[in-house]
Amino acid sequence: MAPQNLENQASWGRVPATIATCGLAFMLGCPSSSSEYRELGKGDDVKNTTPVEHHHDHDHGPNGGHLVELGKYHGEVTMSPERVVTVYLLDEAVKKAVPVADATATIVALIGAEKVEFALTASPLEGETDGKSSRFVAAADVVPASIKNLEELKGEVVLVVGGEKTVGSITHDHDHDHDHDHDHDSKSK
Repeated sequence: MAPQNLENQASWGRVPATIATCGLAFMLGCPSSSSEYRELGKGDDVKNTTPVEHHHDHDHGPNGGHLVELGKYHGEVTMSPERVVTVYLLDEAVKKAVPVADATATIVALIGAEKVEFALTASPLEGETDGKSSRFVAAADVVPASIKNLEELKGEVVLVVGGEKTVGSITHDHDHDHDHDHDHDSKSK
């Protein structure tokens, strides 16, 4: 019987330590919400957060084209009925032209599984001087013949400004209302 008695004594010996640990946790408790914590406001400098995704409140740019994110610039891609492709560089609000110097623009179009690259030429808007341009144009004869309208133009815009390269995807939002007809069958997606 002695061994069983020793086991009971050992178990009871752990009870005061357990009670003391629980009691300490109960006494310390959680800090009161009024003294230790507060909600962060707009003026707080919060670090290590995930950046908020940038969304535009509109589907098209000021020239009626599709918007493209190009690093610190916004691009707008348009295509005339004559198949002239134009890329405009715009400000953060996607409203004003942003002329840049020492820049090149190229479109890498996806035609099926093939990538076809064509260059755009700087074509300054009225008032853009000193070798700066916010508009880049590709004449119809350099645009692949299979691309008949803006909805058929898929791929990327490659912009190089002062040696710094940025690439933006040309995407088409088919959930928007528009005034042109095009086929939405599985072949064109």
